[in-house]
Amino acid sequence: MRKLRVAEIYAGIARTWEPFRHWRRCELGLLVDLDPLARDTYLDNFPAANYWRRDLTWTRPSELEAKAGGKIDILLGCPPCQGFSDTGKRDPDDPRNAHVGIFSRFACGLKPKAVVMENVPLLAGSARYRRFTRQLEKAGYRWTSAVINAALFGSCQTRQRLLLVAIHKDAGPKPELPTSTHGGTRLYFGYQTRKLVPLEENATELLGITPAAQQLQAHIPVPRTTGRIPIPNVQESLDGLPAIGSPDGIALTHTVWQTSKSMTARMSRVNEGGRWRGGEDHYSHAYGRLHRRGLARTITTYFANPGSGRFWHPTDDRPLSVREAARIQGIDDDFLFQGPLSRAARLVGNALDAAIARVGYLAVRQSLE
Repeated sequence: MRKLRVAEIYAGIARTWEPFRHWRRCELGLLVDLDPLARDTYLDNFPAANYWRRDLTWTRPSELEAKAGGKIDILLGCPPCQGFSDTGKRDPDDPRNAHVGIFSRFACGLKPKAVVMENVPLLAGSARYRRFTRQLEKAGYRWTSAVINAALFGSCQTRQRLLLVAIHKDAGPKPELPTSTHGGTRLYFGYQTRKLVPLEENATELLGITPAAQQLQAHIPVPRTTGRIPIPNVQESLDGLPAIGSPDGIALTHTVWQTSKSMTARMSRVNEGGRWRGGEDHYSHAYGRLHRRGLARTITTYFANPGSGRFWHPTDDRPLSVREAARIQGIDDDFLFQGPLSRAARLVGNALDAAIARVGYLAVRQSLE
């Protein structure tokens, strides 16, 4: 039996492909992204990968198929959609939003057996998303989608992303997203209540249910049902790293950022799990320190900047290192980053959490097996 050929577009460091890489029925046909840093970093780790640096705006589906070496069976992608991000300007006319339509063009033109798309939650309430799903249906696909919270599937991060999985009617049944696996009865530190509280009674606070996700509940599932396996906390996710700045630490990009003395002094006065009072007119977790027994908030490309979120180390007076942020995103320690820290941070912040990637993979596998 021919292996299922997988292509990931808008690939970055190919986190959506990662769980498929371990499925024996799959082979990598092609990765595509315009970012040279993402391409070079991935090829440093997987030199044999077929990675095409290309602007997809001007690419035809037939070119993609030819570059992949034949028929594409599974199409993956996280098209940029900054205009719909709840941390951005929410500009529906942002030109980057057009990439949803480009992704649709490839999905409907290539007609793979399966399609997986991840994006920001607010996209689900847009006309672009409704147009995309209508085009999928017209092309013969049955689809399902939800706003997935990574923590409910084993991440220590409460990252929430829209996940859509579509299966062509000739390839298998309508996909079903797996139910939450993680939750449990443990106590976690609540950043609002400032104390250890049970998850089931404080789900909105502990899981960081965003206003965007709450707005979408009338239009798309936003699962909150918890599983039985305890969610790993921050300490469990960061344990076992070598000393920061040691030779082994440097090899893992586990090094200290250059933070101003005034910022370090400011944050040194913040208790574990707290935040700087002067930042209370900012985003609700700005200038915040993580708690070892808490969950992490969404890692962004700016996690070295305390003013961008709750990214200060629980006990040390420094931001998270690149490797610590990668750990929170579920990136294995054997995946290495090169170059300046700020460039590596961009790749980590833009990556898809491994727990969310696995949800899409399991839904596809269940339908195609």
